[in-house]
Amino acid sequence: MCFDNQLTNKNLNYSGKGLSYIELQPGLAICINSAADLNAVDVSKTFSSSENCLCFNCQLQGKLSVQIKDKKFVSKEGDLTFGFADGEIFHLQHSKDFCNIEVMIMPKLLDVLIGDMDFQFSCLDEKINFFLQHYQIQQNKNVLSCARQLFYLMQNTDCKITNRLLLYAHVLKYLNWYFKSFEQQSTKHEFTQWEYQQLNHARNCLISDLTCPPTINCLAKQTGLNQSKLKKGFKQIFGKSIYAYFLAERMHKAKQLLAEYSVTETAIMMGYSNISHFSSAFRKQFGVLPKEIRRQYSSKFLE
Repeated sequence: MCFDNQLTNKNLNYSGKGLSYIELQPGLAICINSAADLNAVDVSKTFSSSENCLCFNCQLQGKLSVQIKDKKFVSKEGDLTFGFADGEIFHLQHSKDFCNIEVMIMPKLLDVLIGDMDFQFSCLDEKINFFLQHYQIQQNKNVLSCARQLFYLMQNTDCKITNRLLLYAHVLKYLNWYFKSFEQQSTKHEFTQWEYQQLNHARNCLISDLTCPPTINCLAKQTGLNQSKLKKGFKQIFGKSIYAYFLAERMHKAKQLLAEYSVTETAIMMGYSNISHFSSAFRKQFGVLPKEIRRQYSSKFLE
């Protein structure tokens, strides 16, 4: 049974004061993110992300524009945004009434909580790679209802053990409904837990050598997936085709190398024999030529 929705948008007048972050136990915390906290109404601002935790967000109200790496989306009330940001920088801009609930949990603890659930996070003993998902599932009111209840409890929780235990129980309920919403989404997926693991393996193989992309046939043999399942599953999980993902990672690596090496040296190090092909791919990814990025790095060095 879902919680009664005792909070309405009029109740969500969070001013950034009071307890906006509570650690319930090592590896599990909850916080409120509001317009007052972020102060990014008129202009996009940058914020660092966690390198250790999976984050499960539910937007309570308002509008939020997000860019991280090459992912861009706009979220609104009831939307869920979850994933592992791996320390990447977020670029955010929001409305004046923006507010959301965020539960942060260490992978090993989440693995214990979900147990044998046939869910894509249930094998977290290996290194997690960056991923971020945005679901617009307003039709499922249970997560939003729980998020609003958590907001209320956050505003009224002090250091008393009874209140913290109540908050902890509600966080577990929130995660439970969160996972149930994934089950609804997973009916659209056509791959199993094992296939999900193999798709992650395919990603690791794909970017193990950014100078030369493996063929689809080679990846299929390495993972034991047929080519159709591999291509479809890869795009579902990582949001891009296999080659587009490889190219994006390749160009991000090239951008890093340009801080120390010339355009020609960088192109050669990334496996390009034709400098113009490298420059074209780089501009398609970032909107500028690599020589411009190199010039920026050189200017900063001289300063």
